[in-house]
Amino acid sequence: PPPPSLQANTGALQLPVQEEAELSFSPVCLHGKGLTHVSEYFSQSAQRLSFYSWYGNAKLFRFSVPEDTVLLRWLLQASRGSGPECSRTQVTLHFRYGAPPVINPLGTQFPANMSLPGSYSQTLPLGAAPQNTTFVNLTSPAAGDWFIAAHLPEATGKIEVKGFTTPCAYMLQVDMFVLRVLEVSVLEPDVPTWQTISRPAWPLHTKIFVPGYSTALTLELRNCTANISVACALRITLGSATLPRSFQKVLNCTGEAPCHLLLASPPWEKWLRVTVESLSGPSARLSFQMMASFTACKPEGGSTFLAFYKSLNRSQVAPLPGGSPNATWQADVDAPALGSSCLHSQPVVREDLDVMWMVFRVLGESSVPVWPQLPTLLLFNLNSGVGSGGTLVLSLQLNRVSQWEPARPLGRVLGAPRLGHRPPVKAQRPPLCHPCRQPPPLGRPPSCSPA
Repeated sequence: PPPPSLQANTGALQLPVQEEAELSFSPVCLHGKGLTHVSEYFSQSAQRLSFYSWYGNAKLFRFSVPEDTVLLRWLLQASRGSGPECSRTQVTLHFRYGAPPVINPLGTQFPANMSLPGSYSQTLPLGAAPQNTTFVNLTSPAAGDWFIAAHLPEATGKIEVKGFTTPCAYMLQVDMFVLRVLEVSVLEPDVPTWQTISRPAWPLHTKIFVPGYSTALTLELRNCTANISVACALRITLGSATLPRSFQKVLNCTGEAPCHLLLASPPWEKWLRVTVESLSGPSARLSFQMMASFTACKPEGGSTFLAFYKSLNRSQVAPLPGGSPNATWQADVDAPALGSSCLHSQPVVREDLDVMWMVFRVLGESSVPVWPQLPTLLLFNLNSGVGSGGTLVLSLQLNRVSQWEPARPLGRVLGAPRLGHRPPVKAQRPPLCHPCRQPPPLGRPPSCSPA
């Protein structure tokens, strides 16, 4: 998909440094009836920067983007003192949605098998001019927490005696402007609705709630007509923009034929934004029918509360996994007993040990059953401020499996775990696979032949 509409504009505008945090709210009605926007302004106190020698030198800003925001603009103001002790330098900023960015100014070597999330970076040079003002614009941003980490270049390591020299003051001020639309319509699954776009400057903003265990979302547009003799042309954008990567789906539709947009693995239990724009000219008025439908993959039915309570007690006294690698564990439930379910959900309980540390325990036994016919799903609840910005350590060990068909040699068995914030469940049940006879080549994922 194309990258989000992102641009950085550097100008000569000089604004005073904001010393106190404030919030101003001003509603603005744009383009007449049916399209009302509200502008909001968020400001945080200026932070003093220092040259980087450890992570404590970085300054972190956190902004909460409201729902239904269509335009986000950050105002970045960097400044330095005017004394002889102040040298030319630059301020580096890292933007990330959902959690603080992972930065590595010193080029530190991270441990093996560690997945490092990326971030969008922006540099503000402080040259001859003592101030630098930059705007960063982002259309259709994701709602929620956005983090900005800022720091100066690596420290030189010179030893300075306090009292003989005056350190230079490098300051950074970050403000946020948002423009959000009011009265966003809500799409109901499997219910076709008629929509109208009066002018190209008035795009359609709507949203739909994604239920849990959804594997795919299909959005259909059909019966598009125009009030003048022009082709009916539309652009559909599904999802919101995040940095550094965007998971938006964009599709151009032309004519009256039905147009389908498929989004695999949509985010569970979240609102998903849908934007439809007109490409038929300035005077065209378009009418069309829109419908959304979900494909679900639900686990087997839940047990009683008594069985859940017993499994909770067993998990508290069960030994930690990672014992003998040759141990064989027989599941209490065979794969055929799961019936028509397309996945097995293993309950996981979260235990907060203190404000900075938590552990996850699998309910029941210490091992997790995995079958070739269907995936096993473990959900880790990280939807809290404690889980934001931390490090998730996951240890997996594949033990010997129970062999259902004695006549077939077991050979080498490989597991294929998938870890991510997006649901790993596929829209279709994976094919039944023979045990893999050979390990995969280096750098390639495990594969097997359909049975």
